[in-house]
Amino acid sequence: MSQGTHIIRAYREHLGYSIEDVAVACGLAAQEIQNIERGLKYNKGYRNRIARSLSIPVGILEAESDISDAA
Repeated sequence: MSQGTHIIRAYREHLGYSIEDVAVACGLAAQEIQNIERGLKYNKGYRNRIARSLSIPVGILEAESDISDAA
């Protein structure tokens, strides 16, 4: 993402979750969540896990995760 707040961060903050909360809920490292929120490419497999942890539809993250490289 080149401008603005990353969608994952926006939802996370809206819900009042810390990076650690999301990391524990989806089974990723906090550093991976931070990297994703900074705009680094991430594995499509992370999309479902992150969406579930934020209780949001997977479709919201589809455009963000069309990258095959892991964070």
